[in-house]
Amino acid sequence: MRIAVLVKQIPAPVEFRMQDGRLVRDGVPLEVNAYCRRANAKAVELAGPDGEVVVFTMGPLAAADALREMIACGAHRGVHLCDPALAGADTLATAVALAAAIRHQGPFDLVLAGLNSLDSDTGQVPVEVAELLDLPFAAGVRELDVTGGAFTAKLETDDGYCTVTGDLPVALSTAERLCAPSKAPPEEYAAVADDRILRLTAADLDVPADQLGALGSPTSVGPIRVLTASRRALRAASVAHAVDLLEELGAFSDPPEPDDDGQDASRASAALLDAGRDGHHPEGERSVWCFFTEPGVGAELLGEAAELAAWISGTVTAVTTAANAANTLGLGPAGADRLLVIESASEPSEQAAALAAAAARSLPWALLVEGTRSGRVVASIVAARCGWGLTGDAVGLEVSPDGRLVAWKPAFGGRLQVPILSRSPVQMATIRPGVLALRPPRPDATDPTAEMLPAPEPARIRTVAVERDDDTGELRRARTVVAVGVGVEPDGYPVIDELRAALAGAALGATRRVTDQGWVPRSRQIGVTGHAVSPRLLVAVGSSGRFNHTVGIRNAGVLMAVNSNPDAEIFDQVDIGLIGEWQTIVPALTAELNKRGVADRIRSSDPPAGGTATTRRGMRVSDLRASRAKPVRASGRP
Repeated sequence: MRIAVLVKQIPAPVEFRMQDGRLVRDGVPLEVNAYCRRANAKAVELAGPDGEVVVFTMGPLAAADALREMIACGAHRGVHLCDPALAGADTLATAVALAAAIRHQGPFDLVLAGLNSLDSDTGQVPVEVAELLDLPFAAGVRELDVTGGAFTAKLETDDGYCTVTGDLPVALSTAERLCAPSKAPPEEYAAVADDRILRLTAADLDVPADQLGALGSPTSVGPIRVLTASRRALRAASVAHAVDLLEELGAFSDPPEPDDDGQDASRASAALLDAGRDGHHPEGERSVWCFFTEPGVGAELLGEAAELAAWISGTVTAVTTAANAANTLGLGPAGADRLLVIESASEPSEQAAALAAAAARSLPWALLVEGTRSGRVVASIVAARCGWGLTGDAVGLEVSPDGRLVAWKPAFGGRLQVPILSRSPVQMATIRPGVLALRPPRPDATDPTAEMLPAPEPARIRTVAVERDDDTGELRRARTVVAVGVGVEPDGYPVIDELRAALAGAALGATRRVTDQGWVPRSRQIGVTGHAVSPRLLVAVGSSGRFNHTVGIRNAGVLMAVNSNPDAEIFDQVDIGLIGEWQTIVPALTAELNKRGVADRIRSSDPPAGGTATTRRGMRVSDLRASRAKPVRASGRP
């Protein structure tokens, strides 16, 4: 069996630092991306003594060390794409170069890559490479069996697992828990002979120059924004004092809607508004499309799309599958003016094929896709098939002065954000569930009539079993959340449950280390490799506050932490800190909340079923669409 492995060399996350707004790479230790190490290890295992593993990477001269280490761990040889003409490539231009190199060295029975890269948190390149090679693709492989010319894989999903089957050749991305990673000490990989690495330049690839590097990239990056702690970091002297502070910060009731009636927005320049409306968009719809498979996620996307559409004087189109068509009630009030339904499309590749065909015909101004495991695959296939720019896991969306979409993307576990702009006719972004604020429904809006899209060709990979181990929607929708770290062992969870009850049935979340132990289902994991949540109140108990977890909780309205270590990182990233043993503090906190009737107050402050859809500046979406005097920018909650 011949296996191609894609690896990426990144700056060591613990050494991340910025200078003059840019990522410092010179002098910073470099390492192989953690997910890529699993891909190489599994490839070496599958290839056995009679197979061949060829490792591919693209980057400067130093990136050859990543290949040497993987060779030292069992790979047979490496291919290094190294040429100034390849510099500045975005995910699509990177995928174009890597796919060309794989064709150059192929054919291969299997292409393996890591699920995503830790420096940019993107999982787009493996999917786009597969699409450009016309290979079927599956993401997040937790278990893999290859027998003869077929494979069976167990995939991690947002709420559990699914098992898929198909024939070789295939491209797969590996989950973090698939196997032990490939690692070798520097002295071992330094001894790898140079002749085991083939260097390819842009001229060696059968690709036009305008499809490579910065020139071939449909997206570009603006100035980086470093995120600093914006929480209050108050230390409570007692449990009663902590609850007093929670009340002062409005943790138990929603903040009032702004009453400025959009005065700030109306003062924006009319020229800026005209630029936003007259921005270049070749022969396409002035429309924002949203693709989703779950109504709750769809409501978040549609609310954001309604703000963007108001800014460009456009409309909103919802796109979903026939399997979810029965759950489309309320899409009109959520923001949809039109509804497209894809027939018989249960697999991501089928959904992507239908979505790409429809979007290519209409050329909407923007296409927003749910940032779920399957949604990221759908978006990446569409981007590669159509050649459109895609921003993965955006946390905020804006309209630039020239009428283009600006998508803010987190990087390095959320410690910085970068604005991504696209020059393609359709601008794409995925948004993780829980990142965007859920808008109140539009008054008097009716649900659009469904328009059916043709069924696509059957997928080459089929799902044969689905295991759901939890309701992640409950975590994402929760008004209150209690998140546990490894400082709380399972025998203490009954005490945590009492706290959750005192907070009106707070949802349970956890850090990655907790889910790795199997104490809580993996689908309850919050963080860079888990879910993002945005409750009114989140209480973190026994969590150290590492950035890969706190990136998933930064959108909470109020954050409180309980930890026995007064120097724990978590205290710098929350509004209220309680220092002490959780075994003492949590029961006392529960008693204080019950004494003040907090659970009933939280329930009574839940918003009514109806209401007026408002933007973050307090303007009704209908007013924005009707008036040229009130421009507004849409943004997420970074």
